[in-house]
Amino acid sequence: MKKILSLLLVLTLLVTLFVGCGKEDDATTDATPDATPDAAADGDAVDAVTTASIVDNGDAVVAGLSADGTWIVATLNDISTDKEIVVDGLFYNKDDETSNIYRKLGLYTQDEDHNITAQFSLTAPKMTVKSENFNLQGGTFVGDVYVEANGFQVGKSATVDGTIYFASKEALDTFVLTDSSVVTGALVVDGVDVVSTASLVTSAQDLISALSADGTWIVATYNNMVIKQDLVVDGLFYNKDDETSDIYRKLALYTQDEDRNITASFTLSAPTLTVKSENFKIQGGTFIGDVIVEAPGFTISKGSVDGNVYFASQELMDSMVADETGIVTGVMEVQ
Repeated sequence: MKKILSLLLVLTLLVTLFVGCGKEDDATTDATPDATPDAAADGDAVDAVTTASIVDNGDAVVAGLSADGTWIVATLNDISTDKEIVVDGLFYNKDDETSNIYRKLGLYTQDEDHNITAQFSLTAPKMTVKSENFNLQGGTFVGDVYVEANGFQVGKSATVDGTIYFASKEALDTFVLTDSSVVTGALVVDGVDVVSTASLVTSAQDLISALSADGTWIVATYNNMVIKQDLVVDGLFYNKDDETSDIYRKLALYTQDEDRNITASFTLSAPTLTVKSENFKIQGGTFIGDVIVEAPGFTISKGSVDGNVYFASQELMDSMVADETGIVTGVMEVQ
């Protein structure tokens, strides 16, 4: 009798997790056109036992994520394995080959209203991602991740407690880091830490540091960001860090392909952004808040400021570089 009750309890948990597993991703940032909604976004009932791998041990995780595994793998407890995990094979959303290419590892459970009820950790020496559009959602993966496929996503409420290594610039450019997700280590491509060298920022503190006088000449975001404190762009910087080149600094709120076509644009929201760096450009995406300009050569290109732009003097306002692709929704005036 106890075994029957236990089985019923487990099945109830599984059905709760997968029947509506899609709508919790409504706030997910789609950083590329190929990024997919969650696996059951239409709310259709899913037979969790036959279509998903529900795992409770390391061997089952390794098998479930292999090329012979399933499109979605879910854990119901913390798991640690001494084996490397390889996410391999071509899979589709809900096993429907007419749908998008998609695969997911869910390290959490949720209730019928899609509220996460528990999150789990998965620890392994490393995880190699060879499946396109693989979404690691909820919970924490402890270990380094090696990405060899496009569209890897650290999804809602997920953490990678380690470094992510990308096999190519394309794999990095199609990477999605959602607003509520965290990577504790570096993002590395071709042996270069892209966060420290180009200040690819993934958190509020990273952004604040990157825009400071001790930051970098170019700062790039890979997701929408909401900052609750005022931002300050400070310091003297040169184009590509070449002091024989022009004074220049840039905030890039977008990603682009190898042909420099913008593939995704992001929003950055803060109360104010004070510009003290000369020839500072906001490019792509949207800054939501007021901009206070205290240095010459401010530019908005292929993007917008959803707020006002205030200049410390008429001379600074006159030095703003006119760009017909830049938009300011509020006023531009000397304050």
